[in-house]
Amino acid sequence: MVMVVKKLAKFICYFLSHQSIIVLTDLQQLYLPMSVYALRMDLFPYEPRKNQTAIMQTIKNTLNAGKTIVFESGTGSGKTICTLTSTLEYALENNKKIVYTTRTNAQQRQVILELREIRDKMKDEKDKIFGVGIQGRANMCILARDDPDFASGTAEELSKLCSNEKKKAKSAKKGKDQGCIYYRNFIGDKEKVDRILEWAKENLPTAEEFIEYCGRNKICPYELNKLLVRETSLIIVPYIYVFDMMIRNMLFDWLSAPEEDIILVVDEAHNLPNYIRDLFSAQLSMWMLNSCVSEAEKYGDPSLLGGKTHVSTFCKLLIDILRDLRDTYVYGVLESGVRRGDFKKDDAFIPSHEFESEILSRLKITSKSLHDIIGDLMAYGEKIQEYRQKENKLPRSYLHKLGIFLDFWVSLEMNQYAKLIVDASQGKNPRIESFCLDPSIGTGILREFHSSIHMSGTLEPLEEYRDSLGLSKDTEMVSYPSPFPTDNRRIFFVSDVTTKYSEIARDKKIIPRMGQHVTDVCNTFPRNTIVFFPSFNTLSMFRNKGGFDGIRRSLYIEEQEMSQSVLMDLVSDFKECGLREGDGATLFSVMGGRISEGMDFPAEQLEIAVIVGIPYPKPTARQRGLQKYYDLKFRKGWEYTVEAPTARKLMQSIGRLIRDENDRGVAIILDRRATRFKKYIKDLKESKNLLEDIERFMDN
Repeated sequence: MVMVVKKLAKFICYFLSHQSIIVLTDLQQLYLPMSVYALRMDLFPYEPRKNQTAIMQTIKNTLNAGKTIVFESGTGSGKTICTLTSTLEYALENNKKIVYTTRTNAQQRQVILELREIRDKMKDEKDKIFGVGIQGRANMCILARDDPDFASGTAEELSKLCSNEKKKAKSAKKGKDQGCIYYRNFIGDKEKVDRILEWAKENLPTAEEFIEYCGRNKICPYELNKLLVRETSLIIVPYIYVFDMMIRNMLFDWLSAPEEDIILVVDEAHNLPNYIRDLFSAQLSMWMLNSCVSEAEKYGDPSLLGGKTHVSTFCKLLIDILRDLRDTYVYGVLESGVRRGDFKKDDAFIPSHEFESEILSRLKITSKSLHDIIGDLMAYGEKIQEYRQKENKLPRSYLHKLGIFLDFWVSLEMNQYAKLIVDASQGKNPRIESFCLDPSIGTGILREFHSSIHMSGTLEPLEEYRDSLGLSKDTEMVSYPSPFPTDNRRIFFVSDVTTKYSEIARDKKIIPRMGQHVTDVCNTFPRNTIVFFPSFNTLSMFRNKGGFDGIRRSLYIEEQEMSQSVLMDLVSDFKECGLREGDGATLFSVMGGRISEGMDFPAEQLEIAVIVGIPYPKPTARQRGLQKYYDLKFRKGWEYTVEAPTARKLMQSIGRLIRDENDRGVAIILDRRATRFKKYIKDLKESKNLLEDIERFMDN
C-alpha cells in the first residue's frame, strides 16, 4: 500500500509539471507537498485551508522552474496570501524582487495588510519582510492633490511639472523659497527624511497611510518611495508601472534590478487584456479638436505649410471631417425629418486610410506635407508646454497631443487594430478611435521576467487568457475548486424575465416584472442585498421607470462618476446596516465595476445578490471587430470575446457573497438566458417560486 501511495504521489508531481490545464482534486492536494521543491510554511501566517497548500506548492514549483503560471481560485480562497507567501519565500532565498501589480487601490491595500500578518509571525526576521505600495503620481504628488488643475494632469504632464519644480528648488538661492515645498524639504531636511524612512520600515504603511503621513510632515512621498524601493523585495504597483514602457523603465531604474531578477504577480488578472487594449488604443474627439482651436488662437495661431493655412484652420478642417465621417458611417445619409436620436448605433468601422485621405484631398497636399504638419504641431505644442510651465501651470498642450495622435494614426499597423468612428454622446462629442484588438502587442516584457504569476477568481477558460496575452504554450494553467462548502450558497435564476433588448421591446411587461422581483426580495428579507446591473445605463433606466419606488428599506446607489473616497463611504454605510439586528439595506451597483470586483462583504454585510440580466457586451462595431479578430486568430471569437467575459462578470458579482467557510448567501439571476452559463455556474438552479426558495435556504 505504501508503495502504491508513493507511486501515486510521484505521478501527481509529474502530472503537475507536464499538463497544460490542471483541475486539482482533494487527492492531489493530499500528496502535493511531496514535490521535488520542498515548501516551507514558516512564513504562512494562518492555519492553511483547503487548496492553499496546493496553490503555494504549485507556485513554488513554477518559480524554481522559471516559468509562468495562470491560475484560478474562487473569491475568498486566499490567493493573495498564498501568492505573497510563496513568492516572498523564494525572493528572499534567491535575491529576487517581486513586482505585485493590481488594478485598484483597494487590492493594493490588501497586499500590505497580508504582509503585516506575515511579519507579525516572523518577528525574528522582521527587517527582511518589508514592502512598498506605489500609486500613480496624481495620487502621490501632494502638490497635485492640493491643486485641481494639477490633479487632472496625465503621468507625462505631471512628470514634466515635477521636473521643473525640482529644478527650481535645487537652483533656489539660500533663504529664497522656490519650487515645490515638499521637494525642498526632501532635499533640505535629511534628519526628517531618515525619520520617515524608519517610520515606514517599522509600520509597513499602505500607500494611502504613507501619503497622509508625508503630507503632515510636508515632505514628498514620491521621492521617499524611490529610496524605500531600493531596500525592499516587494513593490506593489498599478498595472501601468509594468505595461507602459516609459513608466516601467523609470520603476526598474529605482529597483536597480534587471528583468530576469524580477517575479511579476498580476492580481485580478482577468482585467489585464482589456486594460492593455485600452492602454494601446488612441482616440481623437470633437472636444479635443475644439480645445486645439482655442489653444491655437490663444497662443498666436501659427502658420502651417509655409503660410498656406493656420493651425486653427487645420483643426477646424479636422472637425468637419470628423462630423462627416460620423454622418456617413454611423448614421448613413440622414433623410429629411429623421433625427440622430432615432438611431441606436453608436459606432462604425471606417476604411483604414479614410481620415488621412480626406485631409490630403481637402488640403490638396501630399503625404509628406501631412508629416510636416504633424511635426509642426508637436513642435508648437512643446513650445506651449514650456510657456505654461513658466507660468506655473500644468504643462499641457492639446496641439502636442494632436500631433502625437496623428503620427500614431497614419503609421498604424492595421492587422492588430480597428479604426472606428464613435458617437456615444448623441452627437455632442464624436471621435475617431484606433482600437487595439490584440493585447499581446503590450506583453512582450512578460518573457523577460524570471517568472510571472497571473491569478484571479474568474479566469475560465484559461486558454483564452493565455492566448490573448501571447503567453508561452508551456504556461502552467491550474483551476482550483472552491474551498467552501457547497451547501453555503444557492444560485437561482427565473425564466419569466430577460434583459435581451428584442424581447423587452416586444413584451412591455418584462421591465415591471423584473422590478417586482427586486422589490419582493428586498422587502421580504431584511438582509443586506446588492442589486447588480449590466451597466450604468441599465441601472438608470430601471431607476427612471420607478424600479426603486416600492422598496421599503435604506437604499444606496453607486454613481458612475463617484470618486473613490465617496464610494468607500457609501459601501461602509451599507455594510453597517447589515450589522444591525433586523435591519438591512439595498445597494445598487454594476457588474464589472469597483464594487463587484475589489471589495469584501463578509458575513451579514452581504447575504443576497440580485443580478439583473446577463452582462453581454454591447454589439458595437468595436465588439464585432474583436470577435472577428479572435475568430481569425484562434477560431474562437464568440467563446473568447463574448461568452468568457460575460461569465467572468457574473462570477465576480456572485463571488461577493462567500468570503470564508462560515459565510452563507444566495444569488438570483433575473434572466432566462442564465442557463447558457451552466458550465461556469455548476450549482445554478431554476426557481419556480423565488421567495419560497430563498426563505427555505435562509431558514436552513
